[in-house]
Amino acid sequence: MTDIDWSDCPIVERNPRKMAGVPTLRAWRLSADSIVENHDDGVSAAEIAEMFEVPIADVEAILAYAERARDHAHEHLVR
Repeated sequence: MTDIDWSDCPIVERNPRKMAGVPTLRAWRLSADSIVENHDDGVSAAEIAEMFEVPIADVEAILAYAERARDHAHEHLVR
């Protein structure tokens, strides 16, 4: 599980009746963290999209959001 706050990501939703409230890619039963963790393990965005059968644009959007969130968190740690 990542330490990313997904609350401001427009394509991620939290629904207590869907995967116990885990942040998921909107309209899919796929956790946002699963996308990021796979990418962190060296899986490309295209491979993730194919593996989970989700649009590549959604995978790229999740990864971009995660990168911005991590950069923002790192900035606060450095200060």
